[in-house]
Order: sequence, then C-alpha cells, then structure tokens
Amino acid sequence: EEAAKFYSYVLNGTEEGKAAYEYLKRRGFTQRMIDQFQIGFSPPLWDKVTQFLQSKGYTPAELEKAGLIVRRTEGDGYFDRFRDRVMFPVWDGSGRIIAFNGRSIGDAMPKYLHSPETSLFHKNKVLYPLHLAKPSIRKSGRAVLFEGGIDAVKAWDAGVENGVATLGTALSESHLTILRRYCDKVIICYDGDRAGRSAAYKSVLLCEKAGIHAEVAM
Repeated sequence: EEAAKFYSYVLNGTEEGKAAYEYLKRRGFTQRMIDQFQIGFSPPLWDKVTQFLQSKGYTPAELEKAGLIVRRTEGDGYFDRFRDRVMFPVWDGSGRIIAFNGRSIGDAMPKYLHSPETSLFHKNKVLYPLHLAKPSIRKSGRAVLFEGGIDAVKAWDAGVENGVATLGTALSESHLTILRRYCDKVIICYDGDRAGRSAAYKSVLLCEKAGIHAEVAM
C-alpha cells in the first residue's frame, strides 16, 4: 500500500513522472482510469523506493520478502526491483494490494515485469481486478476473461465491468475455482492471432472440465 501511494505520487505530482503520464495519455488512459486503478510510476533510480520505505520503518528484509527490492549479487545492499516503469498494483479478491505489474515505457526488457511469487502473491490464484469486477460478475452471472491486465482496464473504462485477466500466466484450474464462487458462465476475449486462438481453445476445455459454460468472443 505504501509503495502504491509512492508510485502514484511520482506519476501525478513530480517532474520525474511527466514522461510516463504523457505515455499513458497517448495510450488512451484517462485520469479516471489512472485514479481508479491506482496507476503509478517507478522512477529510473536504483534505490528511491528502498529509501522511501525504509524511512517508513520497513526493513530491507521485509521489502525483499514483499518482492519490492532485490539483494545485490556483488557487494552489500539492495536495489529497487521496478525502475522506469508504469506501475499497476495487483489486488487480492478483498482489495488488498499484494503485488505489482510494471510496464516499461522505453526499450527495457522484459516489457512487463511482475512481482515475484511471495507468501501473499501466487499468480495462478489471482484474477485482475477481481475486487472491482465481483459485483458486476454476480449481477450478470458471467465474467469476461482477458489475456492481460491492460485489456481489463480498457474494457472497464468502456463499460465492461465484469472483466478479469490472468497475470503473466495461462488460465488455471485455480483461477476457475475462484470464478465459480461468483458465476457459472464466462466469455473468453483473447487476442485474435494464432496464439490467442490457441489459448482460447485450451481455456474452453478447462472451463468445461470445471463445470463453467464458456463462449468465445470473436
């Protein structure tokens, strides 16, 4: 939560965040989307988050456990895991921030960098952003499945509030176990390329196995 507040402040209130803010605007992100999804920016510095969170009383060991910093392989000390990236907080089903997805705004690879698995964050048990989508999923009786978090954000802004996405992993039985608490139907809305069609086919089979009726958006 503290890291998310920091990233949000950097994006919305500092010179360091201006380039990232303009990048988001060019990509069609509105201020409403930025605020609703607490989108932020990690500055291109080695230890800005480390210093900030240590000033809040957190130890390097705690920050490493949370996946926010990385121990140096040579010498002493730590460095920030996320640098020069647009930051998307990841929530659990109750709306608590448990991880981040950082999108590079330059040429840095990988393009998307996820938090590592921790005691709080297990990728195959997280649907993004389930805590926002739950009311609409329950009301409509179905969920829309997207391949990536940005797809879910853009769809939400367009009025598809029952959309959720997996994070850097394929749809799993664990994901569907979670979804079955709220609905028994899904619409699979993946990319239309060969990889997307293949993933959709596999997801349909998984849904059928889990007792969930699946349809595919063309």
